[in-house]
Amino acid sequence: MTTITYRDTATVSSSHTYQHLAGYARKLVHAWHQWQAAREIESMPFDIRKDIGWPSADSADERKAM
Repeated sequence: MTTITYRDTATVSSSHTYQHLAGYARKLVHAWHQWQAAREIESMPFDIRKDIGWPSADSADERKAM
């Protein structure tokens, strides 16, 4: 008589892989939303950006030089 045993290790491995990929996808989506928000703010007129406290490109360059 033959006994066949099935070990369900693939489910654990694929579940871990799925969680890893889902975390990576969340990071990509978050970065994409940040990029879109920065792009929208940069497209605003200078006066509005100044009113909301967005740093100008000139002051950002000066900080890098210091």
